[in-house]
Amino acid sequence: MHQIPCKYCNTKLRIRKFTSGFEYTCPTCRGVVYRGGASSTSIIIMSLSTLVIFFWMITSDVLTVTLISTKSRSILDSIEILYYDDYKVSAAILFITVIFIPIFMISLINLIIFGKKLHIPLHILKKAVSLYKELKDWNMAEVYMIGIVISMVKLEELTTMHINLGFWVVCIYVVMFYLILMWFNPYDILETVEINKQDENAMFKSIIYLVLALIFVIPANVLPIMPTYQFGVEYNNTIWGGIVILWEEKDYFIASIIFFTSICIPLLKISSVFIMIFMAKYGIFKNYKKAMTIYYRVNDGWGKYSMLDVFVVVIAASFVQFDQLVRIESGTAIMPFTLVVFFTMMASKSFDIRLIWEKN
Repeated sequence: MHQIPCKYCNTKLRIRKFTSGFEYTCPTCRGVVYRGGASSTSIIIMSLSTLVIFFWMITSDVLTVTLISTKSRSILDSIEILYYDDYKVSAAILFITVIFIPIFMISLINLIIFGKKLHIPLHILKKAVSLYKELKDWNMAEVYMIGIVISMVKLEELTTMHINLGFWVVCIYVVMFYLILMWFNPYDILETVEINKQDENAMFKSIIYLVLALIFVIPANVLPIMPTYQFGVEYNNTIWGGIVILWEEKDYFIASIIFFTSICIPLLKISSVFIMIFMAKYGIFKNYKKAMTIYYRVNDGWGKYSMLDVFVVVIAASFVQFDQLVRIESGTAIMPFTLVVFFTMMASKSFDIRLIWEKN
């Protein structure tokens, strides 16, 4: 018999046996308390297969663009070009989110599975599980894939573009990687579940992160994010300016996506965390705790999609480099905007939603 507290409202649930593929839901807040994963053998086969696809993906040419000359780029090529063109921040963002985090997560999955079989000490495996859970929230494979699709719109306007095999390999990799994340539950391996203890400083940490996010909001939206040079004319596009241009060019769908991910999501996260802090501190809106908990889960999950605009810029900048004829650069807003995304995500993750359930 396992007694597991809900990580959202602290309601205690008793589970007799962890059943593969079965989901246990909290009766109070409707949050998922436990979801059994697939067998260790299935996870190992899938993770090793994904690893092979991963190395194929990062070395395969994703797109080819032609203007004066023809340029084909793989993910590794894009990182190298951004680095040597002095866009080191953009290169680092691409490397960490698309290469380092996924490969590290796959390594941790296999460490946890084989570690139990090889009798590695439990405290080491628990640390590996904790690290895996933290990294899982920062994986952005699907955001990168969507960024490629959106950047195609810009590339088609400026050049002749061709989709290569590498793009379809990216799609296959993203599907396989997310199947692993859905199938793998590290607590199936450890046969125990640990819920993080409540942090007394949770509200203070969230406030600090929110203040830091607000500090960088202004430069992120005022500085140019994607300077574009066409035939000697410079266009210093801010985030809002880029949305307006897309709308005027009748790319309504793309403009709406960028508006939602780059403008709406950061503002919604900032405002929602402030509301939850007031709920926990003063016990206001106590009749809406369940609704706010559901909103918290959704809000916490979509924060990383704000990075979509960053991926669009760095992908486009790595392809469109035709000297003074046509050139796209990674703008100075990339760093502050990335920090806004980071701090808003940290504000949400630092806040302990269980606090709003403590006030009567």
